[in-house]
Amino acid sequence: MVRLARFSADVFVEATLALVAEGGPSAASMAAIARKVGAPTGSIYHRFESRSAILATAWLECHESFATGLAPPLRAGEGLGAALSILDWARQHRRRARFLLLNEIEDLLDGPVPEPLQRQVERQQAALDADFETYLALQRPKDRGDAAQAAARAKFLVLDGPIALLRPHLLADKAPPPFLDTMVEDMHRSLGTAARAGAAMETDDGRRVA
Repeated sequence: MVRLARFSADVFVEATLALVAEGGPSAASMAAIARKVGAPTGSIYHRFESRSAILATAWLECHESFATGLAPPLRAGEGLGAALSILDWARQHRRRARFLLLNEIEDLLDGPVPEPLQRQVERQQAALDADFETYLALQRPKDRGDAAQAAARAKFLVLDGPIALLRPHLLADKAPPPFLDTMVEDMHRSLGTAARAGAAMETDDGRRVA
C-alpha cells in the first residue's frame, strides 16, 4: 500500500506566510514552521532544501498573485486601474500583502536560493518590469516632458504611492479602508493635471514658453 505524504509543500508555504505576516522574517525559522504545521522539522527538508528555499517559494507565490491583477491594467495603459488593483489585491489577500509589501526579498532570505528558484524569481521580476515599461511606452505620446521625471511620477502613482498608503494598515493588520481608493484617485487626478500643464508650457522643440 502506498503511503501518502501527510504534509504537503503548500501547507508549509502557508505556515511560512502566516509566521512572516505575524512576526516578520525572523519568526519563520524551520522549527517554527514545523510547529505551526504540527509536523516534525525533518519533514520540511523532504520538500525544501533550506529556509531560503521555502521563503523564496512563498515570495514567488505572493508575487505571482500580486502581478496577476496588476499586469492587465499596466498593459492596457490604465495607470489608475493598476494602482487601484493593488488596493483590491491587498484587501483580498491581506496575509500575502503583509508578506510581500512589508518585506524586501533580500530581507526574507538568509542564504543562497537554489538556482531553479532564483531563476523563477528573476523571471517574475523581469515580467513585471516589462509590463511597467509597456505602460510607460503607452504614456509617452501624452507626456512630452522629461522622460526620467515622467517615469518617476508614473512609478509613484502606480506602485509606490498606493503601497505607501497601504503600509500603515498592513502594519496594523487592518483591512485597507475604502477612502484609500479616493486618495489614489485624487493623487492621479492632481499629479496628472500638473504633468499635462507642464507639457502644455513647452513648444514642439521642447523649449519652455513660460
